[in-house]
Amino acid sequence: MASDNLVRLIMMAALAALVAGCNSSGVSGLNLGQGGSGGQPGGAVDQSTGSKVVQGTCPKIELREGTAYFRKYARGGEDDPSQVLYQAAIANTTRQCSVTGDQMTIQVVAAGRAAAGPAGKAGPIKMPIRVAVVEKGTNKVIYSELAQFETTLPSGAPTTQFLFTDPDVNIPINASRSVRIFVGFDEGPYEQG
Repeated sequence: MASDNLVRLIMMAALAALVAGCNSSGVSGLNLGQGGSGGQPGGAVDQSTGSKVVQGTCPKIELREGTAYFRKYARGGEDDPSQVLYQAAIANTTRQCSVTGDQMTIQVVAAGRAAAGPAGKAGPIKMPIRVAVVEKGTNKVIYSELAQFETTLPSGAPTTQFLFTDPDVNIPINASRSVRIFVGFDEGPYEQG
């Protein structure tokens, strides 16, 4: 039980640090065009990639209606609450953007919780999570990736927190101000944009 609490504490601390560092208001010392952090003109630099971290133009993440929750039913038991194997919900999202040349790379993060249902049990589970970048106004898909994200429901208390990350959402820098980023559960067909 103590190890479960420790894992939860570490996950929440990591998410809190990521959220604090990825705030679009420039909280972590990113004064774009005014020296930024570390004395780098125009913003901070990601030490691992050498790319400029740009928060001022980093598109926000949205959840489409109906995509924040997911339920997996036993075969033949669809829409029967007693046949739910497991269910999950996305609680928080954040992102971090960096620019290299004429491309923006966006790291999309979604945190949530999963729990076994009445017909479920402890063990590995999969959740279909899609990240999509759509042009405002035209709804043209610039990026779309569906992942079968896996986590494990622990024995004893089959509920867990999860942290999904798509680190490589790449879009043209000139599109960054006119797009919307969506993340959510998607049981639809696989498509890649």
